[in-house]
Amino acid sequence: MDRTYLKSKSRQQLKENLVVSIIAVFIASIFIDASTLKNGVEIFYDEGSYISLDLLTILFAGVFTAGLNNFLLKIVKNSGTPKITDLFSHFYIYLKTLGLYLAIAVLGFIGTLLFVIPGIIVLIMFSQSFFILVEDPSKSIKDCMIESQKIMYGHKAEYFVLQLSFIGWYILSVITLGIAGFWVNPYVKITNANYYLQIKENTSHIF
Repeated sequence: MDRTYLKSKSRQQLKENLVVSIIAVFIASIFIDASTLKNGVEIFYDEGSYISLDLLTILFAGVFTAGLNNFLLKIVKNSGTPKITDLFSHFYIYLKTLGLYLAIAVLGFIGTLLFVIPGIIVLIMFSQSFFILVEDPSKSIKDCMIESQKIMYGHKAEYFVLQLSFIGWYILSVITLGIAGFWVNPYVKITNANYYLQIKENTSHIF
């Protein structure tokens, strides 16, 4: 994998779709990463009853991950105009997206209980599952996970290094009190979408 080329291409695609990408990723992140917005904090209402941010993530992370991946694939494939409404494109298979999210989360959690590294390996192994589902919503949860496992075989370290290569950008986000993150987050996600297309093409012979 030519990481430099992949990231350069992603920056150009982000430049061409900057405003809509920033908005889409920000909206999706509210649901996908809701549990990290306030560490351990819950929103209270009506005499002590509450809505947990963790529950918000559990219920909507899957379907918004699918919608965001649909949005990202339009950008990297140049297959249509990416729109904010793409985020809501997979509510028709809501239960499947929920099941896929829970399956990956539970397996990742079990791996983490054994040790941190097995948990990371599991999450990387199934990291392409939602892209696979978006490209073919008829596939089952099991099919998406098995296919992700196959295409990530021999590429886990490569993917891990790709994610580490963004550390400098994340530090910049912290230094700028999150302002740079509005650009960094779409950049990372578009790069990951391009990585999916590249690795899928390189491993297409195994299917």
